[in-house]
Amino acid sequence: MYSEIWSWEKCKSKIRTLKGRLGFQETPVLRFLALSLSLEDGRIYDNLRQSFSPQIEPSAYCILSGYADARPMPESTRLVSFAQLSGGRSYQNAFIQRVVKPTENFFASKTSRLYHAAKLLGGERLGFGDYSVRIYSLPLVPITIVLWVKTPEFPVSASILFSSSANYCLSTEQLAMLGELTSARLRYACEVPIARG
Repeated sequence: MYSEIWSWEKCKSKIRTLKGRLGFQETPVLRFLALSLSLEDGRIYDNLRQSFSPQIEPSAYCILSGYADARPMPESTRLVSFAQLSGGRSYQNAFIQRVVKPTENFFASKTSRLYHAAKLLGGERLGFGDYSVRIYSLPLVPITIVLWVKTPEFPVSASILFSSSANYCLSTEQLAMLGELTSARLRYACEVPIARG
């Protein structure tokens, strides 16, 4: 079972090596995507929901275990689609269904809230498409989300892009998982009320 393979007991030794490495701070907590993972017990606290999120743990452990083996490389400014990653064509259909389509469907009527949601995840605006943001889903792994609004001729559409150096940090399967987690976090952040004043 997935949660048994990617359990804290099996992954903690490797994940704990990330303290002070690969862009993480020298603290007992790993922070990414408005989540805080305790290196003491592996529990993940969702800073947006202000509660613990055990359902995220298995996929987060898988992603972070892979990230612990990353080969630090200068970040490439060249953006690539998921299909252009090493072996990405094999996972492309699943990536579209699990990451791209949910992003398109959710933001079809909420494109203007993309910037608010990305800001809560530490993201920044970019100048691609009608709306675009870059979010460092992990300290060395930026993901770029581009949205085009609906027109009389075309429905809303989205692109999820990676740095061409992303495979030095994670396997393509793990990048798919990170893309899915990032999309889910972005969609949830969109529902967090905008602060007034």
